[in-house]
Amino acid sequence: MSGQKIQNKQNAAWKAVTFGILLFATALGGRMSLSAQEGISTIGDTNIRPFRLGGSVTMLSQAYAVQGINPRRPAGLGQVRASANFMLFGLESGVNLLYSTNDNKLRQSMNQFHFHGTWRWITVSAGTVNPRFSKYSLNGVNVTGGMIDLNPGWFSLSLVGGRTQRAVSFSEEADFREVAFERWLYAARMGFGDRTGTSFGLTVVYASDDEGSVDDPETALPGENLSLTPGFNLSLFDDSFTVESNVTVSIFTRDKHSNSLGVEDDIPIDFLSENLVPRTSTRVDYAGNVVATMRLGPVRINAAWERVQPGFKSMGLGYVRSDQQLLRFRSQMPMLNNRMNVSLTFSSGGNNLLNTKLTTLKRQQIGTNIMYRFTQTISMTASYMRMSNLNEPVSERLHESPELHQEHLSQNFVFTPTLVFPGEHITHSISGTASYHTLSDKSLLVQEGERDGTGFSNITSGLNYGVSWPSNLSINISGNLLFNDSGVSKATGFSSNVSSGYGFLEGRLSVNVGIGFSRNGIEFTRIVDVEEQVRLYGLVKRGNGNRDNDFMEGEYVVEQWSNQYNVNASLSYRLPNGNPLRFRLRGVSSRPGDEGGREYDEFQASLQYTHRF
Repeated sequence: MSGQKIQNKQNAAWKAVTFGILLFATALGGRMSLSAQEGISTIGDTNIRPFRLGGSVTMLSQAYAVQGINPRRPAGLGQVRASANFMLFGLESGVNLLYSTNDNKLRQSMNQFHFHGTWRWITVSAGTVNPRFSKYSLNGVNVTGGMIDLNPGWFSLSLVGGRTQRAVSFSEEADFREVAFERWLYAARMGFGDRTGTSFGLTVVYASDDEGSVDDPETALPGENLSLTPGFNLSLFDDSFTVESNVTVSIFTRDKHSNSLGVEDDIPIDFLSENLVPRTSTRVDYAGNVVATMRLGPVRINAAWERVQPGFKSMGLGYVRSDQQLLRFRSQMPMLNNRMNVSLTFSSGGNNLLNTKLTTLKRQQIGTNIMYRFTQTISMTASYMRMSNLNEPVSERLHESPELHQEHLSQNFVFTPTLVFPGEHITHSISGTASYHTLSDKSLLVQEGERDGTGFSNITSGLNYGVSWPSNLSINISGNLLFNDSGVSKATGFSSNVSSGYGFLEGRLSVNVGIGFSRNGIEFTRIVDVEEQVRLYGLVKRGNGNRDNDFMEGEYVVEQWSNQYNVNASLSYRLPNGNPLRFRLRGVSSRPGDEGGREYDEFQASLQYTHRF
């Protein structure tokens, strides 16, 4: 390990320690509270206060250590989450903050700051905003900038602009993920009608990468995107029947350095002709969805259809899977005075929408879930799910290659009984679960006997018992069993856990401790071929007198086992001002069997304080 990496780990640990000391000192001073707003009078005879303030600040400090494997998180972490909301003579406003010491310049920022203010039908936001205009145009991307939303009633207008990516250059550091250009996005949504009822809207989103923000982009390409989304909502019969539809047309340029098509002069809008130049890497695709919901008394039926064209991309989305089509139905039906609830699901979809691939994937899913309450203390939930995946050639010529025909059928049965016996002094609860999962290989070569299938059968069961007393004492005992048979190997797993909690000082101090043990093993057959072993590893054949290299040709059954021990402890104390201070400790120790494996120990501790005002 290089000195720089060691120094980075030490810096992270010291940050966490310093953060934890600051957090604990703040908690000790937690008797102070913002109570100045108490006793504020209202305006006249109304219940309107001229000023109201509320919010919370949460500080978290974590320490992590591991031995035997690569670390899965930083050695130290400090984090602050804060929110404040106030109202001043009808003007509502608020601030949200997220700060983490784990942030670095080798990837996108984790830290966020958000301010918003609302007066009547005007809302202004600044900092890190998260607009959700439509499913396939602008949805789920953090924008560092600002947003304004106007909604007087029959008309609405939303405007947003800012940076969605910061520039990240190539680096050989361990924390580096991928090269990213600085990306800016601007969007507008205009609507007519009631947003919660019948309405029509149009969304426009433009995003572009700054190709000069990264000096040496390696294989990364600067892109550009313009999308248009008309959409409508229809609500009838007091919301008993609703329909929502959005279709996004996306003009996406994969590489702004690719050759221009020379048609920008024909574009009538100056902004588009100057900023969105059609190039050889420019593609136009669409994606859309329609969702219909019907309510017939307690019965609810939902149907949805969506289609994403091959090659569809939108810079206003975190991720989208293109070349997909899906039809889905869901229903929920309460029965017998709500003692029984039945839900049904069905979905069918696939890819290769333009018939450009060698094979087409078709997926179908059917499921049901039934919950029945026999008495106030006994209930049962049963579910069944069937899913088929078929990957087949698209033409008769390709049927000559039977290996392209792949088909798998998955079925899963789950039963969950629950018993609760409340008493005057002691409450007992027993819950169990049992599942049977199978995967069958129905591929053409398997049906013709040319190769073995890749299916399996899996049985899982679990039992949990809990008991609690009025004295704030509770005990939970649980156990789980797993059996898996894939034909070429068999796996067995067992786990158990015991935990207990107790409340001290009239419930102000809560202590919970749990210990667990799990044992997992796999059994398979190893075929030993003497000539192959000699060729690959240079081993000496049997009879040379060296017993360390003696081995017999044939089949051997190999068993591999590993044991894992874990401990979890938590302590929560409610300070005199009502704010909680929490401490958590988690430890895992893994010990492999004689056949090898990785032995490791992992520990994590955290201290968290929340101040509410």
